[in-house]
Amino acid sequence: MISRRHVALLLACTLGGTVAPAAAGGRDGDHFSLPVPVGITGLPAGAGGQPISTEEPFVSRDGRYLFFNSGHLEGNKDLHYAAREAGHWVYRGEIGPSVNTPGGVQGNPTMDADGNFYFIDTTVSHMARGGRFRPDSGTLEGLHELDFLPDRRIRPFRRLLAGNMGVEVSADGNTLYFSRATWKLNRMAPVRIVASDILLARRGHGRWTFDEAQARRLLQHVNSDDLEYAACISRDGLELFFTRLYGASLGEGRPRSAILRAVRPSCQVPFGRPVEVRSIGHDGFVEAPTLGPDEQDLYFHRKVGRKFRLFRVSRRPR
Repeated sequence: MISRRHVALLLACTLGGTVAPAAAGGRDGDHFSLPVPVGITGLPAGAGGQPISTEEPFVSRDGRYLFFNSGHLEGNKDLHYAAREAGHWVYRGEIGPSVNTPGGVQGNPTMDADGNFYFIDTTVSHMARGGRFRPDSGTLEGLHELDFLPDRRIRPFRRLLAGNMGVEVSADGNTLYFSRATWKLNRMAPVRIVASDILLARRGHGRWTFDEAQARRLLQHVNSDDLEYAACISRDGLELFFTRLYGASLGEGRPRSAILRAVRPSCQVPFGRPVEVRSIGHDGFVEAPTLGPDEQDLYFHRKVGRKFRLFRVSRRPR
């Protein structure tokens, strides 16, 4: 059930009003517990006979489903999901039909409160698709390409590819956050990410629009010379979590990243300067935050050996 507080905040976002900075709960990156593993019962075996990787999680707004992607190679990932049963996550299977494809990346799942589902798909020119999730069958209906996003652009002389990744839809379904990234090419195949910023598109009067200048204004304190991607937005639109991959670490051959949090008093103004969720740390490789249904738990994945595993931190009471 949405609280009166959430209603007030949603009205502020819709009508362009403002609320006091305390509307985001007065929370900061210091008030999270230490990470704990998140288990999924019944995961199938992957490479090496161990359970498949669990990457880029998304928890449905009602807390009933956990979506994630997995793959044995960076350029070959598939979408899967689990359901909440008796307090545990239980693996249900791949999402289908005609969603996962050999040799392509289907990842970064997200869904609004009405079941409209979006994900990254490298097999289409805009690199993202959408559909409507049917929980009874684990299928997507009405699959379509997100053609309102900027399309894939190759700059052959500079050996660069620009494209999209990291989609996240707001609970009301009217704002889609995505990352505009650049990869270095080797014989026309992307081999290394070199840049990424978080942007957004909005829907109004039944259609989506992308205004890059407006998106960069709202996210001016979030994006930096490092790589920002995999956004997670709170139900009220005032709190943003995301991944920051430190560019200098890519040249060192040991990528380092962190999960950061930014807040704002109104949906019409830019997010403030982000702070790191310190309990997660930044010495390893962590990515893809997502909030639980009560927004007290924050899920993410971490590289453990050669696999990616899910973890959770919780807000500590003050």
